[in-house]
Amino acid sequence: MTNNEEFKFQRARYQLRSTLEDCGIKDPRGLRLLEVGFKEGLFLQVCRQAGIEAVGLEVQPDYYKNVHLRQPELELILYDGNHIPLSDASFDIIVSYQVLEHVGSLETTLAECVRLLKPGGIMYHVVPNYRSFYEGHYKVFWWPFLNQTTGRWYLKLLRKYTPYYETLNIVKPKHLRRMMAAYSDKVNILSLGKAEFQKRFTSEQISKVGQPFLRKILEGIHTVPCLKKIFLTTIRASGMYYPLTLIAAKNPIKS
Repeated sequence: MTNNEEFKFQRARYQLRSTLEDCGIKDPRGLRLLEVGFKEGLFLQVCRQAGIEAVGLEVQPDYYKNVHLRQPELELILYDGNHIPLSDASFDIIVSYQVLEHVGSLETTLAECVRLLKPGGIMYHVVPNYRSFYEGHYKVFWWPFLNQTTGRWYLKLLRKYTPYYETLNIVKPKHLRRMMAAYSDKVNILSLGKAEFQKRFTSEQISKVGQPFLRKILEGIHTVPCLKKIFLTTIRASGMYYPLTLIAAKNPIKS
């Protein structure tokens, strides 16, 4: 295994640990999990090693083909981005990491996750927050008030714009709240990521910020306790934390 491959596996293990911790799951063995957008399939492999029955869903044929050839033991599904060919209430956990900003229809994807969750099951989606000050795809400082149109002109002003931008969903906390409100009788939102952001506002995580200017500002704030406290309070209250982490539980069946 190369150093790069080991690094990716370490990241996948971290993702699993963080997900289980945030969802309050101490023993995941025997749980059935669906990953939306499995890409290289590393997270699925880590799940299997942890005793989780993991299934991967992917719309990109190349990713599906490559992972299927390398890891034929994994349960993989290639689908069209609309109706997922799986039965209702099939999974204990549904996860995605930096995927919802790429889906063709955010509403359809969330509706399918609600449908596929078992009663008491949890969905866990990590997605960029466009109400924050960072755009990770272009690694630029971002203004929280920008929408799809003004964001396009901002990137052009920076000479960073590419047509790839048009494939992105500019997701903010209010968008997730509005979409999930349609399922308020079925699903309870546990978090949108405020507590998770504060917990992970560490030197290690700050070092991963790809925008140098923003990273230096965050490093400076992190070293001054009183400034750090004010910063975290302001960010939590304003909804400018990064990323969004949608954690929602499906209501149990009433007896």
